[in-house]
Amino acid sequence: MNEMIYEYDGNMGKILKVYPDRCVISSKGGAKGAMFGSLLTGDKEFYFKDITSVQFKNLGMTTGYLQFEYPGSHSGNNFVSENSFIFSATVGTAKYKKLKEEMPGIYEDIRKRVNEAKTTKADTRGGTSAADELKKFKDLLDSGVITQEEFDAKKKQLLGL
Repeated sequence: MNEMIYEYDGNMGKILKVYPDRCVISSKGGAKGAMFGSLLTGDKEFYFKDITSVQFKNLGMTTGYLQFEYPGSHSGNNFVSENSFIFSATVGTAKYKKLKEEMPGIYEDIRKRVNEAKTTKADTRGGTSAADELKKFKDLLDSGVITQEEFDAKKKQLLGL
């Protein structure tokens, strides 16, 4: 899943790249990057299945942001967080208009992808794993409800032997 779906330059030292399974915030460094928490250049990946929430503030008279949260992350200041895509442009310019109009849709698309990743993840587990099922049958064997032969047959089935 390496084919990029879209890319946005936030004009604040960071670029947002969206792939089918993740978002990447690329920090360009430089003067703007240093002002907004990107002293170093590099990428930070956020897999949709790991994201717990997405915060969004659109452009107004101030800078906008899109921030990703995941287990173990710390919100901190949205404008300098390495987990935030910061975007801005001079009011009245074509870049400002484009960002102001398109960023709410980007936010909704990312939220949709996060929800889909979580739904798909839950569905593929099917509720219980083979190990969980095997443990249940071992408990039934130990309590005398099923025979050793029945347990062995179920074990082969669950393990695909």
